[in-house]
Amino acid sequence: MHLSSEIAVDLIEGRLAKAEETFWRGHLGVCRGCAQDIARWEQLKADMKRSHMKSASGEILSTVMEFFPYQRIENEPRCPSVVATLVFDTFRDLALAQARGASAARQLVMRAEEFDIHIKIWGEPDRRQMLGQLLPRGTPKFVGTARFHLLQNGERLETATNAEMGEFYFTDVPEGDLSLQIDLPNLTVVGALNIKDSRG
Repeated sequence: MHLSSEIAVDLIEGRLAKAEETFWRGHLGVCRGCAQDIARWEQLKADMKRSHMKSASGEILSTVMEFFPYQRIENEPRCPSVVATLVFDTFRDLALAQARGASAARQLVMRAEEFDIHIKIWGEPDRRQMLGQLLPRGTPKFVGTARFHLLQNGERLETATNAEMGEFYFTDVPEGDLSLQIDLPNLTVVGALNIKDSRG
């Protein structure tokens, strides 16, 4: 008996029962072919998480969405909207930031309803990146489905979908007043971001 693709992925993701995981780990110790297969799956997973991967631009998403037009149904319930508030920002208190020493990355935490949004922004002014994670409070589960939009002056600059642990990533974050919009199945969250050069 050898590893199937499904079992290999479940093993890498930690979704197997403990006894089953122990069995397959033992099998990998004696079966060179399966050990090579699992190494290839792990490499694929690592390659797919790299920062060079880029979300589709808003323009591309708009083009694709034209193929699947959305028709609003009369009396369809509207998804409520809430505003996320900034509860932590490493650049909020410049004196405190300077006392700690220069930091290459800006860390922010926003809060809305039962969610915390952790954000890290780093890079040169002409090549900033943003990595974030949407975390529900009061539960160990991660958010299943969400779309994240980076907006400037009401226009979408980038759109991303969440990874398995609620993570999102934007590769081209400009300076200025931006907004982060998060579309959840039953709620839309919007929060303001002021992105500026920390050196000046």
